[in-house]
Amino acid sequence: MEQETLSFPWRRASSATDSGTGTSGWEPQGQSWTDIPSDILGIVVGRLPCVEDRARLRSVCGAWRAAARLHRPPPAPLPLLVYSNFAFSSFSPDGAMTGARRIPLSKEVAADDVRCVGSFEGWLVGVRLNKGRYFGDGKCFLMNAFSRDVVHLPPPSASSHFVDAYSSSLPIVGGSGVVECTVNSVQYVMAFCKVILSSSPDSGSKCTVAAISVHRNGAKLALWRPGMTSWCVCLGGCISKFSDITFFQGKVYMLSKLTTNLFAIEIKDGDHGLMVSRVERCVAELPEVKDSYGQRWNLVEWHGNLLLVARYLGGGEGWHNICKVGMYIVDLSTKPFRFTEVNTLDGDCIFISPCSSKSFHACEYDGVEDDVIYFIDGYLYPAKNGPPFDKFMYNLRDGTLAPFAADISEYNFRASDGKLMSPTWLFPSE
Repeated sequence: MEQETLSFPWRRASSATDSGTGTSGWEPQGQSWTDIPSDILGIVVGRLPCVEDRARLRSVCGAWRAAARLHRPPPAPLPLLVYSNFAFSSFSPDGAMTGARRIPLSKEVAADDVRCVGSFEGWLVGVRLNKGRYFGDGKCFLMNAFSRDVVHLPPPSASSHFVDAYSSSLPIVGGSGVVECTVNSVQYVMAFCKVILSSSPDSGSKCTVAAISVHRNGAKLALWRPGMTSWCVCLGGCISKFSDITFFQGKVYMLSKLTTNLFAIEIKDGDHGLMVSRVERCVAELPEVKDSYGQRWNLVEWHGNLLLVARYLGGGEGWHNICKVGMYIVDLSTKPFRFTEVNTLDGDCIFISPCSSKSFHACEYDGVEDDVIYFIDGYLYPAKNGPPFDKFMYNLRDGTLAPFAADISEYNFRASDGKLMSPTWLFPSE
């Protein structure tokens, strides 16, 4: 971020002026902003909820950076909505979104055709297209949005070496069909649309990356862990029909878009790298809602539970046609899984987007309402000339729906070639 050069035009007058020779107690003086007392800067820092405003304050000079660190930590910065081109908008205390600005990319990965497909804490997941859309993604990387540290992942559409190729065919426990998994196999063409992380790359080798590729109407699940030179690529009927995917208690959970079947995918390290060891279909039934013709689902971790957030559609696409928003804790100890509906978030809130979802304590953030779910929700079948994404909030306390982030331009949701691309929420730590 560029350093701002500002001048502070006033200084405190001399003691003679204070004693009565002057009337105001202040007189103009060309002086640096570095002379602002650190306690005043501490108050200012505590009133800046947006992370980019805090970054600007720290970038002014070393004295301001030092003052910002000395005082009581301010509330956690508000979430950022990152678009596919790495531009972002900030959530504001009044519920509006700031104008889009681009996150500066590291020189290692900067290019015109890179797109963002996921996030975790301060990290973003990026891919770069091969020449020609039908060739899939050529590069994949993780980049810290603030330090610009980069972790390179194997290219999604290339294999490393064929000699060490290994494959496994796993029957789906409790269901029909199999899941085929391969490592270091022949080339698979993949184009990632959603990538999730089990933990921050800062945590070391325990970080696992799970990516969903949808290319030419075929879906694949790709898995990676540090040390691997190739993706573990999985194919099967349960993957091709996915609605959402998340990590929970060391497993990957995938939800079918046609039914409320959850698939629990266990993974382990082996001689050939990360490999799927078991796939289980877990049948579950949600209560039916009168006059609803379909549902949309997301998986979110909340208070140590796996939470299913369901929107019941009652007459067409769009948030105006939602007849109910339901939240259900998934009881993983029962066979089949049991869903328990909850009507409060106990003071928490949830942010949902196609590429990332997260719950947190609303009291930690200035301007975020508790017991509210903020949705950036893509249409299944966008209407011609209609908005590509719904932006709305659901209040659990009174069951009302309201528009949210209406000031975001629809242009931000499309790639340079006009293709619709999904945004992701980013939750900075400072």
